[in-house]
Amino acid sequence: MKEVKARRVESGTRGKQNNNLKNKNRIINEVNKIISEELRFLNGHYEYDLRQYCNPGLIYGSCFLTFFNLESIKDPFPDETIHVNNYYKDGTEKNFVHTDTYRILNLIAGFELLGIGINIHGMVEKALGEIYHEKKNSTEDDSEKNYTLKLLFGDIFYSRAVIYFINYNDFFVFEEILNSLLALHYARLITHQELVKIISQSSEEKIFKKLKEDIAKIKNLNALLKSAFLIGFGASNFTLDFNELGLSFRIIEDLVSFKTYFDIENHLRQISAEVKSSCKDGHLNFILSKKMEIMGRVNKDIKLIKPQWLKDNFDSLTKLFQTLY
Repeated sequence: MKEVKARRVESGTRGKQNNNLKNKNRIINEVNKIISEELRFLNGHYEYDLRQYCNPGLIYGSCFLTFFNLESIKDPFPDETIHVNNYYKDGTEKNFVHTDTYRILNLIAGFELLGIGINIHGMVEKALGEIYHEKKNSTEDDSEKNYTLKLLFGDIFYSRAVIYFINYNDFFVFEEILNSLLALHYARLITHQELVKIISQSSEEKIFKKLKEDIAKIKNLNALLKSAFLIGFGASNFTLDFNELGLSFRIIEDLVSFKTYFDIENHLRQISAEVKSSCKDGHLNFILSKKMEIMGRVNKDIKLIKPQWLKDNFDSLTKLFQTLY
């Protein structure tokens, strides 16, 4: 199966994203075509619902594109190199970045395929489910620890992602992505080990307390999401003064935290059958309150962002994060 090259989009923008960001939405739609082709290819070999692991809003790609003023160009799908003016203060400034849509499509497709692989492998949910199962069925053999179909599909998506990253043709970007994956898997391992230790003490209450206290450590489960932001920031050649840089990076950290709390909430809800705790509702309410607190802070910070095109990009991005409910 060949990697998909850039194609001109004949139809209008689909989805519920910001209608003012037409060029960005066209790129997102084009990558969705690539992802759909990958899913059709793999589903053709086995009847498996792979779409459940894919977000059509392409959260990694949208994070990468945040610092690109794509609306400054007439057409994101020309035959020649595109020139994006990622200016900082006003439209009279020139901060042209020369790139081509083919490379951007390949990078975003790689991110999203990698994200699907991560979703399939599972995160805290898988660790919690397994250790509860192991505790209750300690006399069983190791047959259920064998290489499963879910793990196979996750690895296939990892390998498909590498092809698109190679087409982006930047070794340092690939190294950053690899480092984020290592951080992600290390966070999984540490979380798993800590929860095993807690459960061995037969205290379900400590599980939720650990999730609440160790958010900074658990946040590495979204290391790839943060890398998407940082790689996009570097590729855009965007220049900020110290205060503006701090503001943008604070928003990025908050959005990564928001996604982490969303993941924890989702995992806790999915293991409700295994975990019986009178404190569960209280902990879920705590997570919901943290998400609301974070998003309120993000929306407040976005009002201070300059220039307007960057503010629009961040505003559209927060709406995408809120669709994760």
